[in-house]
Amino acid sequence: MENVSDMSSLSHPVSVGDVRNMFDNIAPTYDKLNGVLSLGINRLWERRLVRNLPKVSGGLCLDVCTGTGALVPRLSPHYRGVVAVDISTEMLSRGRKRCQDIPQTAWIESDAQDMPFADDSFDVISVSYGVRNLPSPETGLREMCRVCLPGGTIGVLEFGQPTNKVWSSLYQWYSKNIIPRVGAYISGDGGAYQYLPRTAAAFPCGSEFEDLLKATGWVPRKTISLCGGIAFIYIADKPA
Repeated sequence: MENVSDMSSLSHPVSVGDVRNMFDNIAPTYDKLNGVLSLGINRLWERRLVRNLPKVSGGLCLDVCTGTGALVPRLSPHYRGVVAVDISTEMLSRGRKRCQDIPQTAWIESDAQDMPFADDSFDVISVSYGVRNLPSPETGLREMCRVCLPGGTIGVLEFGQPTNKVWSSLYQWYSKNIIPRVGAYISGDGGAYQYLPRTAAAFPCGSEFEDLLKATGWVPRKTISLCGGIAFIYIADKPA
């Protein structure tokens, strides 16, 4: 794939290279667009995700698909260190600049489906808006389970689909008509902002995502619906 705009014609799954290219291309405007398109609600969701994670002052947290490191400033006060992982070089570069005053953070460029960490390395794992963009979400979640300590916890923030018919219709209209246009205007790349809402609309949520967690080694503990099902927070544990 030579240009990220080609993503508009792709169906899931895509390759690791496709994902890397897409996020490298939209990295300069990624944070701005998240705030604009969500009307700032994304920050409230991220804060709520961190509130629901166990705090382990002497432990390590792994932030998978960290992007520009939006969660790192919220996570870092609660752990001995945070390891931020992403496939995109450009996203990580912006994350390092954003969090340059947080020395207890390591930035690792890696595919979330095959991470360079030993088994049972992290007390807590967080991942926001990243699972659905993995070529194989099952492989990614299984890999996260591998590197998590027995008894450790994962927190996932991911998009879903509203169940209320009126709310669902409004959200679908917004996703199909507003997000691609605003995304194209600000980022210059309409293809990525057609692809991303499409993956959100097709990705399993609620009890279906809980089943995916169970199938990859996790034990779901808490599921929180946000804004009528536009997004969900999933908290699950690795068996001790």
